[in-house]
Amino acid sequence: MTACRGNTPWHGLGQNFGSELMTGTEALEAARLNWLVEKIPLQVYDEQNKRHVVVPDTFGVFRRDLDGDMVSLTKGGKTVGRVWKPFQNFEAFEFLDELTNCQEAKIEVCGALGNGERVWVLAKIPYQVKLMGNKDKIDCYILISNTHDGSGAIKFMLTPIRVVCNNTLTMALNQNGGQGHSVRHTGKVHSKVDEVRKVLGLMVDEFDEWGADAESMLGIKMKKSEMREYFANALGVETKEQPDGSFQYSTKGLNKILECEKLLEKKTNRVGKMAGTLWAAYNALTEYLDHVETVPKAVRDGKANADDAKMQAVMMKKQESSLFGQGARQKRKGWELAIKMVNA
Repeated sequence: MTACRGNTPWHGLGQNFGSELMTGTEALEAARLNWLVEKIPLQVYDEQNKRHVVVPDTFGVFRRDLDGDMVSLTKGGKTVGRVWKPFQNFEAFEFLDELTNCQEAKIEVCGALGNGERVWVLAKIPYQVKLMGNKDKIDCYILISNTHDGSGAIKFMLTPIRVVCNNTLTMALNQNGGQGHSVRHTGKVHSKVDEVRKVLGLMVDEFDEWGADAESMLGIKMKKSEMREYFANALGVETKEQPDGSFQYSTKGLNKILECEKLLEKKTNRVGKMAGTLWAAYNALTEYLDHVETVPKAVRDGKANADDAKMQAVMMKKQESSLFGQGARQKRKGWELAIKMVNA
């Protein structure tokens, strides 16, 4: 359940529907997300009276497909309460169109995780940060994530993407500990449009601040040993004590670090004056997480075909991790470590 227009920032993720602007409705249909969400009262079976009894103020969330089939979106004991309001996929897409003022933003990628527990949309807005004059450009994207399993609110995050390599970078937003801005699943979401427009204005200001921090990273030179330590800390690579009392990285962890170090030599990480700087280290890290870690080793080594259905499923999971899972957390950690160095 994924669709994209033009060159998606995540290579190979989703079916390409050309370079034309996709409206919310078109993106919804292309990604096969035009199903409805229903909140249904949960029941338990009363053994003594041999009948089903409705559990008060306890609901499950279900996806109703076009053919009428129902798929549970609340699993593992999750439920929602009386005040939780389902925010339909078509509402999320229409909401984006309205926010971007008559579709001034271009929907690039949209999709769903699992059975549809989380639906997400990535749209490009006409705004850029430029470093080193005009040599290194970072495009501005809005990532909207909507959950249907009761686990959270609708999230709005500004997501920088570096033009030269399509690295998905990290916004260190001040609100909610870097988790972006939220609209709760209660009340009429469309009544929040003006409020969210104000939030987007704040996010663009924060994007400018992010660009200033990135520019500062260009002024911080790093030794190879310092970069290695930076990669290890961002990726959570631990050291193990050896029989002689020394400490070494685990083989698996060291291999990750070496992959990052290889990327430092790529032209994309040597643009202008960035070679040997903190900006180069941060981009090598994000490039590893976006374009190396997301591809199974068997595919990278030529032992498996990337077009194989099994490999496609694995890569999809890894790409999702880069957006919402461990990969996203590691990129955020890398940014936080870099900011500490900038402010030291």
